[in-house]
Amino acid sequence: MTYMGLNSATGRAIADLPHIWQSIRDILTTPVGSRVMRRAYGSQVPMLIDQPLNDVTRLRVMSASVAAIVRWEPRVQVSAAAFVRRDVR
Repeated sequence: MTYMGLNSATGRAIADLPHIWQSIRDILTTPVGSRVMRRAYGSQVPMLIDQPLNDVTRLRVMSASVAAIVRWEPRVQVSAAAFVRRDVR
């Protein structure tokens, strides 16, 4: 099955996996309550960004991510989640 959509960066058509990745990125970076006509859309991830980087925060980020993807992206099935920390220098 082909999923057609619009590339949010270029305005060109995208399909299948790139469209799904774009959708997931949008879901995870949109704060819940920020969309006027769709207040429930998004995730709690943006609210967790500046929290202390400890085991509790990592678990909350993974949980918020999985919950949002399961709710808003029916084209995927989440089977695992991992939190990868990358140091920026």
